[in-house]
Amino acid sequence: MPADPLLTLTPTEQQDLETVKESGLFDADFYLSVHRDVAGSKIDPLIHYIKYGFREGRQPNRNFRPGPYLRQYPDAGADNRNPFIHFIRTHGGCHIAHHGLLPRFHLEDLSVGARTLEQLPFFEPDLYHDINRDLERATTDMAEHALLYGVPEGRRIFGALHVSRTLGALCVAKGLDDADYITPDGAIPDSVGIYYNSNGNVFIHEIASDLHATLCDAGLNCALLDENSNPDTRPELCIFVAPHEFFHLGRGQDWATGAIIRDAIMFNTEQPQTLWFERGIPFLLMAAGVIDICHQMAESFRQAGLPAIHFTPNISTESTYLHKSDMQHAMVRILPPACRRRPDRNTPFADRLLDISFFGGASTHREAFFARNAAFFAQFRNYFYYRKFTTPIDSSPRDNPLSRLASHVAGHSRIALNIHRDDYGFFEWHRIVKGAMANGSVVVSEPCLPHPVFRPNEHFLEESGRHIPNLIEWLLHTPDGQAKAEEVRLNAIRAIDTPAHNRARCARIRGFISHVWSTPET
Repeated sequence: MPADPLLTLTPTEQQDLETVKESGLFDADFYLSVHRDVAGSKIDPLIHYIKYGFREGRQPNRNFRPGPYLRQYPDAGADNRNPFIHFIRTHGGCHIAHHGLLPRFHLEDLSVGARTLEQLPFFEPDLYHDINRDLERATTDMAEHALLYGVPEGRRIFGALHVSRTLGALCVAKGLDDADYITPDGAIPDSVGIYYNSNGNVFIHEIASDLHATLCDAGLNCALLDENSNPDTRPELCIFVAPHEFFHLGRGQDWATGAIIRDAIMFNTEQPQTLWFERGIPFLLMAAGVIDICHQMAESFRQAGLPAIHFTPNISTESTYLHKSDMQHAMVRILPPACRRRPDRNTPFADRLLDISFFGGASTHREAFFARNAAFFAQFRNYFYYRKFTTPIDSSPRDNPLSRLASHVAGHSRIALNIHRDDYGFFEWHRIVKGAMANGSVVVSEPCLPHPVFRPNEHFLEESGRHIPNLIEWLLHTPDGQAKAEEVRLNAIRAIDTPAHNRARCARIRGFISHVWSTPET
């Protein structure tokens, strides 16, 4: 009769057995499903792993792969020792055992990021496998692979249809409120840095500037900084605006370390269906908290267990219009002479010099809309900047005046069109609120995701793309339409400028920073 394998374990192996048991990291079901020979042997899977499996290079769970771990920690296998024991003792509480393509993050940070990704409603492990069929389903933790390899390799990690369904569900979700993440009278850091990337989209710089001004109004000691600052002398709290951009351009890559990210707040401005958003996922999921410009996106991060709020900064009353040096720019010279003068956002709807304006990049959805309605728009006084570059508007001499031009043109326009880049209906705050409403233009938009402050038919007008021409004709050609347009225009300005609203926004962002700052790490 063969000896009981348990009785044949050496004292070291018995100690290892207890260590693995106590850790809870051994997955017996996984071990038996992958190693069918063990399933047929009737030997306890954990005993088999301790006695034989680790020497044969077998995985004790989906996450621990001995080969990569030994390459990172060669001493873990010294004297024929089990590297899994080294991992448990060195990285207790982690379930990820290697860095993948993110070597500048601690295993503890990566473990948090992967588990948070698992809970993010946009992520579906089976769908990630369907998109990336080269992965072995049985031996791969899909969330871990997506974080450590998928994002760095440029793989798609979210499915388009699932993103659409999730956004729909988030529109009606009754989850945690922003108030659950606000500590009104809590401690605040002595210094705060608002970071943007100077090589990135100029609109991100504008959002960062407005956030900086709002935090200063809230009483925080705040500085507006970029990627060229010294990470070693950073303020107590860093807030990175547009992490999908900041950590990928120029010297922003120097900031992409676990030591910086885990104590920082990320301000997300990107839409979930884009590859750009996926590039920012590691930084969002491993941060101390998230501010999101979109209400539904903030709820998605809360569902994943992250402290998160929806927030948009106060908009400066000093609009940035064209400079004298901009007047020779080709896009300015085509303006009618009367429209080159500084606009007044308080100009009534009926007295504005341009009928319709649009600023945006090319997309298949927009191409179809403008091609279908070209003859209709030709009868009006328009200013359309339909950009066909694949790069964003940056701070280069060619592009620098364009953000000022967008505000300037909106200040002269009766109607500012909002045509979405795709079918997701994202409420683009910068285009709709800062770019158009704040300059006195009436926004006519395709249907948007619900916004908690700005509502259709009250602060902007919403219609399907097919019927937008009918709405525009009513607004421009009828007394009732012009009266409604003026009512909507004034409602929007009041919603933006009311001092009580501005003070409330200051209090909310201060309270969120206090909540994140005073909440101990778990």
